[in-house]
Amino acid sequence: MLNRAANSYSADGGTSRPGADWSLDERPGLRIAALFAVILLAVAVISGRLIHIQSHLAERYANEFDQTIERFEPIPSQEGRILAADGQTLAEDKRIYGVKVHYRWLEDPVDPAWLKAQALSRLERPARRDAQRVATEQQQVLELRSQLWKNLSRLTAIDARTLAGRRREIQKRVEKIYALIEQRKSGPGETAPAGEASPPAATVWQSLWRTVVAALTTPPVREAAEPLVIREQLDYHLLFPEVPLETAVEVEAHPELYPGTRIAESTRRMYPQGGIAPHVIGYRTPLDDEAIASRRRRFPEGDPLDYQAGDRIGRAGLELSYERHLRGLRGVRKLVLNRRGEVLRTEEVREPRFGHDLVVSLNLPLQRDAERLLDECLDHEHLDETSGKPLPIPGGGAIIVLDVRTGAILAAASAPRFDLGLFVEHDAADWQRTLADPRKPLFHRATEMALPPGSVFKVLSAIAFLESGKLDPARDFHCQGFLDDPDRYRCLIFRNFGVSHGDLNLADALARSCNVYFFSAARRIGPESIADWATRFGFGQPTGIDLPGERSGNLPVVEVASARPTGSRRPTRRIDDNTLQLAIGQAKLTATPLQIVRLMATVANGGTLVTPHLFDSAGPATIAATDPTGESPGAVQSIPDLSRRTLEWVRMGLAKVVADHQGTGYKTVRLPEIAIAGKTGTAEPGGGKPDHAWFAGYVPADKPKLAFVVVLENAGSGGHAAGPVARQLVQAMLAQGLLDRSKLSAPAAN
Repeated sequence: MLNRAANSYSADGGTSRPGADWSLDERPGLRIAALFAVILLAVAVISGRLIHIQSHLAERYANEFDQTIERFEPIPSQEGRILAADGQTLAEDKRIYGVKVHYRWLEDPVDPAWLKAQALSRLERPARRDAQRVATEQQQVLELRSQLWKNLSRLTAIDARTLAGRRREIQKRVEKIYALIEQRKSGPGETAPAGEASPPAATVWQSLWRTVVAALTTPPVREAAEPLVIREQLDYHLLFPEVPLETAVEVEAHPELYPGTRIAESTRRMYPQGGIAPHVIGYRTPLDDEAIASRRRRFPEGDPLDYQAGDRIGRAGLELSYERHLRGLRGVRKLVLNRRGEVLRTEEVREPRFGHDLVVSLNLPLQRDAERLLDECLDHEHLDETSGKPLPIPGGGAIIVLDVRTGAILAAASAPRFDLGLFVEHDAADWQRTLADPRKPLFHRATEMALPPGSVFKVLSAIAFLESGKLDPARDFHCQGFLDDPDRYRCLIFRNFGVSHGDLNLADALARSCNVYFFSAARRIGPESIADWATRFGFGQPTGIDLPGERSGNLPVVEVASARPTGSRRPTRRIDDNTLQLAIGQAKLTATPLQIVRLMATVANGGTLVTPHLFDSAGPATIAATDPTGESPGAVQSIPDLSRRTLEWVRMGLAKVVADHQGTGYKTVRLPEIAIAGKTGTAEPGGGKPDHAWFAGYVPADKPKLAFVVVLENAGSGGHAAGPVARQLVQAMLAQGLLDRSKLSAPAAN
């Protein structure tokens, strides 16, 4: 029709010319050729693109599937060991080996996508198009997976049922995490607001038109949502927390037999001696997230010690005092993972640095003997060796032995005590029993217990009397059994038997523990001198031992009241009751066992105030160790203005305590083979409770080498309860060879 119209138009004088009608309808072959050319061009472009992709971009797209992930993990270090003086190990890190298995290898039933990916990764690219070969390879992966569990069961001697149970526990935990994340990701369904009016018709048509346009112009998308994958499904899980080294070596050496497995290394702090010296050694526990957050608030610019959650830190004892010295520095390892979370290779970025060893002055055999003596005291009732009457069972006690010259501690026993295995095995029942024990076994009585010292403090009072210049030590004083009133300020012998000590000098007053002598002398010189010399000897302040938590005790400030007698122009100083009680170690005075044993060491060594310490040496690289006060362990200082004559009189009295037949320690402390010097103490705690029992001294009496103290809480008389323990302690020193028998002097005959 169009051609006829065109011809008609030309016949009517139009613009048509001969040969100008070259319409495609009149030449159909040309039209087909043009259409074919267009199709051929499109096919050529597509083919060219495919060739380009296969030849030039295939590796690029393949690399998308081979993309790797880098992850960093810590390499555990080892804290330094704590060693006793004889080289026995008190604390050390034990390397623990565990076996981790990738989640997809332990998941049951197996994940189909993972199984296919495993099969494809084992085939060359051309073979991946062969469905039969892929299926065969998948079957081999399943057989390898089944053989893995047989190999692990054989290697670890754990039956298949137990292994299956462990796998189920891990899978349940991961599936629970998966469900929670999926629920959070999907969120609540969206619903149209209630009561909303229907949109106008025009709006409906516009919305319909936009929907049609969007459907025609927007590329199609996958209707199926991408499957959710969480990190736990791409991670290794600890299936065997602890295996022998041989097992770990076997797994590492034969990856073909143990696919999907990794060896996990960690360390565990071990205390080989268990319940020996737990308060001294201390313990380490991991830092939790809350502790890390606290440290970050404390160090906003960065933790100087680089602590992270899970790192162990010293919490008590030497573990805390020498934290910086013992602590190692963890290393860093880089893991290269494939997109399925499997480890392809590892690289050590930073080597771990081990902590330094610490050698302490503890004599382990003597420490055991001291703790055994305390355990026996607390375990059952004992009879008084002199009267045969039962003694109270103490609620706790402490024994300390130190070198009088250096202050090095050879034993520091505290009872009751605990087993350091509590911080290794974490037995909940044992831990609750320990916390519920009313005797407080976690309390370190050697450094933290402050009690009234009773008559052992008379050693300090005697020094103050002599140095005041107001008392002649050789002059006899008559004890009538009481000071002024028979019902007040009495001697114990008068209270119990109604008799007095009679005439005695300073040495005798120490030996017989005459209260009246010290009451009278204190009233004469006043409290200032006693308080001054107590301060010089370190009472009322920590000794500076290299252990945390040391108590300072209490040295009361004694106020002196003044009164003006009737008809007198000069005021007279009035000594109150506290002054008299202070002279015999009572009033509000409290002291720690460390302060008392240092008092004895100072008298024994000629007036040098030592700093008790446990640090002996460090290795392999020695560092400048300091105690909590900032001083070097073992620091000593001479007490100014302390005369030799004063010390001679005090030593004479301490020797007579044990050697003189009237001494308070003669019947219970004396040994025929060695001269012991010391002082008994019976301190009244008040509240109707039994007295605290003390004995402190040094050996040998004439050539002092070791000072010691024994204190038993609420055990009764110092001479009758603590004295026998002190005697057995000295016998243990002799048995351990700590005292040279060839140089010992026999006690003086009386």
